[in-house]
Amino acid sequence: MNYLIAPQYKLPAEAYFEESWLIQEKRKIFGASWLYAGQTSEFHEHGSYKTIKAGLDELVVVRDKHDQLNAFHNVCRHRGAQLVQGTGQCGTLVCPYHKWTYGLDGHLRGVAKHDQFTDIDNMSLGLHPASVETWMGLVFINANEHPTESLTEWLGDIGKELAPFGADKLELLKSDTISFEANWKFYIENHIDWLHLWFVHPETLAALDHDKGQFEQLGRHWVSYEPAKREHAQAYKTSSPLPDIPHVKDAIGRYSENGAHFIFPNLPIFTGTSFFAIAELIPLTAEKTQMKVNLLGVPGGDEDAFFELFNEITKGEDARIIENIQRNVRSKHFAVGPLAHSYEKAISDFHDHYLKLMDL
Repeated sequence: MNYLIAPQYKLPAEAYFEESWLIQEKRKIFGASWLYAGQTSEFHEHGSYKTIKAGLDELVVVRDKHDQLNAFHNVCRHRGAQLVQGTGQCGTLVCPYHKWTYGLDGHLRGVAKHDQFTDIDNMSLGLHPASVETWMGLVFINANEHPTESLTEWLGDIGKELAPFGADKLELLKSDTISFEANWKFYIENHIDWLHLWFVHPETLAALDHDKGQFEQLGRHWVSYEPAKREHAQAYKTSSPLPDIPHVKDAIGRYSENGAHFIFPNLPIFTGTSFFAIAELIPLTAEKTQMKVNLLGVPGGDEDAFFELFNEITKGEDARIIENIQRNVRSKHFAVGPLAHSYEKAISDFHDHYLKLMDL
């Protein structure tokens, strides 16, 4: 006889409001994972750089004169100052404090007032390396010089599953940033929760057939596709304010459906015939999260109209419900009851991979 094993909610309430948990997450989750860092198009010239937080570390990604992307810890080897901030263009990385200078390959090139130092070994005082790799024109970084898994290994089957969207063939149409008063994990749990679709989005997602949606756990990641209801199918095809992406429109059926995916640890992705939207979750505090959304697609549509609908769902409905939960999480009566066997199983799986990295 086969018994259905019910999924379980495995994190305590403290994981959603205590800053001590967030510090450990930054060290063990964000500091040990492959994290989204932008588009390769952001590094279109030699010397183009961008700084990215990776847990407790800050990295700088820069394209060198050999057209190679490099990643280093943004820490001068002299007194520990940040070399650069934000994004920009440079020929060398120069510390603003005492003008130690590093090449775009990370090697120490020059020391100001060199006569004040003895036995400077330029070869041993280069910037601490990190790791950078690309997938479909998307840049990912890892704070470790030698990660336990390559980016390809980290992505596993989701890398192959989402490859037909060909993000490297798309243009960055528009970016937007929203924030909400809730823990970053609550957003992910809501994102991969199929059960809430009927009740949190009764009007905004009314055209979609939740009963016929398909969702699947792919290792530490998750993918889902949802068709329109038969009576809304034709109208749904023409409802997007963005033009169709030719290679997606011609792909197999599920790629033209409404897609909501998740790359562990903090990267929801939204897809459809006309868009590929990447939503990076950045914990500002244990109870406040920022979401940076990059919309990729084909030029010629109304990006503002897309974001108006996207924010109505994401900010107006999803963020509102998790803020509702956040307000209760400190209550002595806060507890999570039984989870739906299939519709909420992804939450239990997310917890498993989270706890593995947290060593809990």
